[in-house]
Amino acid sequence: MSGGQADNTAAVTNNVKNSKRQRSADTPKVELIVRRGALRRFDKLKRATAELPVKLSWDRRLGERRAAAGDVSRERRQSDRRKKPPFTWGTADFVVVERASRKSARATAKSKRR
Repeated sequence: MSGGQADNTAAVTNNVKNSKRQRSADTPKVELIVRRGALRRFDKLKRATAELPVKLSWDRRLGERRAAAGDVSRERRQSDRRKKPPFTWGTADFVVVERASRKSARATAKSKRR
């Protein structure tokens, strides 16, 4: 590779790294998920968070995903891992979800593999 090509390759690599950093910096770390059908709550939160780095979305679930444990020969689930929803879900029709940073997500994934 000539000197000019190496410089171009380095510049492209740096641009890709910088754009990835920029995207991760632009990605909201907090998401508000609004209960399906709570139109007024969604509208109010949309106006209140317009200038904030927050992602606002609807709850996409249509119903209970798990079927009743009926015709299985052996139940593999030892316990229900789902937690009780936060109080805001029942009282205010939304829940706040904080996204983990990539570094902490990687550390958690590594510790689970051990």
